[in-house]
Amino acid sequence: MNIISYGWPIALLVVAHTIYQISAKSVPDAMDPFAAVFFNYVVAAALAFCLWMVMGQDRSLTTQLSKMNWAPVTMAMAITAVEVASVFMYKVGWNISIGSTVANILTAIALAGVGVLIYKDVMTVNQLIGIGLCIAGLVVMNR
Repeated sequence: MNIISYGWPIALLVVAHTIYQISAKSVPDAMDPFAAVFFNYVVAAALAFCLWMVMGQDRSLTTQLSKMNWAPVTMAMAITAVEVASVFMYKVGWNISIGSTVANILTAIALAGVGVLIYKDVMTVNQLIGIGLCIAGLVVMNR
């Protein structure tokens, strides 16, 4: 596996997440956060449908529904919660440079625990030190 095929999803995620946070911070104060999330999903559904029709391997709705499990449903609920929480995070006064950082570090720590407990990932000493440094960073950032 070369660096481009391995790295492009992370690069896209960083760019998309950056644009996402800027957009969440820019939702007008007068706009209802739930309406903003609703419009996000209208656009996202249309875009995902177009991408599926153009780039998808199997364009049959019934075939895809027959392959579906619980994951897309819980992912949709989680993404909705992430979007609502992000908009409210900024509405209650978090700075864009701190709020997302705090949330992402805490999420990474939670996922490290999930990885060890559920997926049997191995936690190395260096990774534990890194988690400790992240926690220390949170303490320093929020003083």
